[in-house]
Amino acid sequence: MEERSVREIPVPLLLNQILHAQTYRIMQCMKDVDLKPGQAGCLFILSKEGKLPQKDIAKKLGVKPPSITALLKKLEARGLIIRSQDDQDQRVSWITLSEEGKHYINKIKDMMKEMDEAMFQDVLPEEKLLFRRILLQIRENLMTKEEIESCSIDFKKKCMADLDDKK
Repeated sequence: MEERSVREIPVPLLLNQILHAQTYRIMQCMKDVDLKPGQAGCLFILSKEGKLPQKDIAKKLGVKPPSITALLKKLEARGLIIRSQDDQDQRVSWITLSEEGKHYINKIKDMMKEMDEAMFQDVLPEEKLLFRRILLQIRENLMTKEEIESCSIDFKKKCMADLDDKK
């Protein structure tokens, strides 16, 4: 690509194009393992956290309790999660990954690694590191610490609501 055309393309447009391309690839990956993005997100949260109450998963995904109930039922029916009742409070459901769920996590991680390799093909390690630092700085410039820490769907909903209020 010519230097002149690189300078003419606005950065927000480039980021938007990259986001759309990445989203499309992620959707293809999810289709390959027969998961919806929210289901994969739930599995990743459980792989990171280990064991969580159902309400905490809903909060981390930024969805309402009825939505998480339906999502968890589908994952449980496929044998990807295990649901158990709390010993002290039967109203609390604890959710953990099953062995099959762990297998799916590994498959998804492999796909993500392939995507990362494709995305950074012909990019030097130093350039990749610099790019990452710049992205982190941009994120810090645009988001509060709380928004960064939560990074939930609620942030997206809040942004859309704020935009609607300004119209």
